[in-house]
Amino acid sequence: MWRRLSCLVFLITFICIGAFARPDEIEDFDQLDLEELLDSDVYEVLGHFAGVVFSASKHKQDIGESPSAITVISREQIENTHCTDVICLLRQVPEVAVIRYTPMFAAVGARALVDEAGDKVLVQVDGQEINSEMFGLVFWQALPVHLEDIERIEVIRGPGSALYGANAHSMLVSIFTRKDLPEAGAVFIAGGEQNRASLNARAGRRFGDWTLRLSGGLDTADHWQHPGRRGRQVGRARFSVERQTETSATTARVGLSLAEGEIYTVLGKSDLTDALFLHAMLAHVTEVLQAKLAFGMLDADIPMEPSAVRYQGMTLGWIPKVVPVFNADLDGEAQITLKPFSGNLLIAGGNYRWAFATGKYLDPEDIHQHRVGVFVHDEQRLWERLTLVGSVRFDYNSLTPYTLSPRVACIWQVAGDQFARVAFARAFRKPSFFNSSIHLTGVRPTAAFPEIEDIFKDGIGNEDIDNESITSIEAGYHGRFLGNRLVLEADVFYNLYRDTINFHLEFPLNDFGLPDLSRSVAEYRNAGREVDSIGGSASVTFRMRGGWRFNANYTYRHSLYVSDPTGVDVTGAGKKGDRVGWEPAHLLNMACHYAPDLGFRLGLTVRAASDYQGYVSSGGAFDQRVPVTQDATISFNGFCAWRFGLGSLWLEAGLRLFNLLNSPCYDYPGTTNPEGIEVGGEQLVRRVTLYVRGNL
Repeated sequence: MWRRLSCLVFLITFICIGAFARPDEIEDFDQLDLEELLDSDVYEVLGHFAGVVFSASKHKQDIGESPSAITVISREQIENTHCTDVICLLRQVPEVAVIRYTPMFAAVGARALVDEAGDKVLVQVDGQEINSEMFGLVFWQALPVHLEDIERIEVIRGPGSALYGANAHSMLVSIFTRKDLPEAGAVFIAGGEQNRASLNARAGRRFGDWTLRLSGGLDTADHWQHPGRRGRQVGRARFSVERQTETSATTARVGLSLAEGEIYTVLGKSDLTDALFLHAMLAHVTEVLQAKLAFGMLDADIPMEPSAVRYQGMTLGWIPKVVPVFNADLDGEAQITLKPFSGNLLIAGGNYRWAFATGKYLDPEDIHQHRVGVFVHDEQRLWERLTLVGSVRFDYNSLTPYTLSPRVACIWQVAGDQFARVAFARAFRKPSFFNSSIHLTGVRPTAAFPEIEDIFKDGIGNEDIDNESITSIEAGYHGRFLGNRLVLEADVFYNLYRDTINFHLEFPLNDFGLPDLSRSVAEYRNAGREVDSIGGSASVTFRMRGGWRFNANYTYRHSLYVSDPTGVDVTGAGKKGDRVGWEPAHLLNMACHYAPDLGFRLGLTVRAASDYQGYVSSGGAFDQRVPVTQDATISFNGFCAWRFGLGSLWLEAGLRLFNLLNSPCYDYPGTTNPEGIEVGGEQLVRRVTLYVRGNL
């Protein structure tokens, strides 16, 4: 309770600082808003157009000039879709794969290595990092924003550490919230199968230079295959106060999420209960300077069910039924943007991050880590059509050695709106608290295996673990034709994944065929899954007159193990030379929608994935894993709606349909163990959702 009270005091102080900021120090860390401030005419024409991006180089640029492979999900796509959350939208991005384990928990990744962790993606909301320092991953369903709060999503496929540092390993997702101010507010209400319900409302008001925004809502859903059993419940509230002048801006923003639902850990499925996520940020922007101070927090109870620790059918002990966890981080960052000479753009900056974790059953009970990073990004335009890009970042944290993350790229404007790109980059992921520092106490051993208590106290976390790394070589093409109505894109990549963190398990048997725990090891290590991956994607988008839009993209990837795992690999990794089996080699998305300003709207999405193999635990923690093959799948999704005007207002009512034919689709293979308990993934059954949205 005292932690939450202290956080409340912090929030009040945080808001007051933003509210009484000097009039000449204003606005959002979002560079798109800076462009609106400095050149409103340009922003009105380009700012909301999907051909303009910010995240690839930390400044606004044409998408064709991006040094990284990047996709924009626009507000139009967010509104005209069957999707009800962000990860569903990401599923339709080329080279991106999604694994939904439960209604509350999902893993997302780009190109390859999308495993049960899903921790190789950096996610930002309006410039603030959302990743959990405790687990390294993103709680996608507990994001502080609803789909109705989002203006656009920029997805960088590939390394991003040269600008963003730790955890921008193989993908960066930048979410930008809406800035429009409906006259009396906006509301979204939805409900459907599996007891799904969603409510979101937002409002804002401008008072001279001041702008206040408020949004909030509630989302609930049952398990897909277990009606009546709650799988997810998330409540959100978000508040911001802004003030801007002609030259600068400052924003104070606070977001809260309260969540309950089933998540996935290396120890098995667990129910996240009474979880409080808090995100707050104070940001300052001028033409030259951008600065921010951000605070994040997770306070949760994690019940461990089942709590039995098993190995090959034998019960070794029991971990605590409920593990309370508290994690907080404070992040300060600043950067400057200069134009030293003609055709040159220079961006330089740095940040400091302090992270803290504590818990009743952790040893030590209090854990601290520090991160420091500095970067330089330079762009030089030559002969009007050629741009050279170079970026490098130095990062240090108190756990692992320092890391250098370079990126170089060459972008050639072939003709008009056609661009070709060649790039090289290296990135890393810092081990999370769970990987490096979590040792559990309170474990109750069985009489036959008293050493299991020391296994948990001395194992799981590994202080000697190193950063994961990726080295990438890629090439791409972006072309626009017919007045930007036809867009063609293609990318190829070759990635080297090294020092990939894996849970390492060694349970040697004694002369009686029982685990010899005195010689056993159970901890995270940089071993067992070094992978080379090659692949590519192609995409076509055609916007026809009258509100029609068509998109199709295809992805192929081929990944091989280049090292042998040591010990017993609980993720089921193969031997050196084997193909990575737990990812589909082929992914196909096709989408078409008709969305006029008013009247009837409809859309259809088709997604197909080739077969693959996953490794599913046959019981509780550390138990043997068995291979399960998932056949190729295809799903049909869509929406239909009617939008009508009410004077200056509008209202829309419709249906969103997921897996319309109720095909046996799995993101992660599932099976039934000998005790009749379902383990692994769950079938993504049909979901029909009715919704109403409108500006009041």
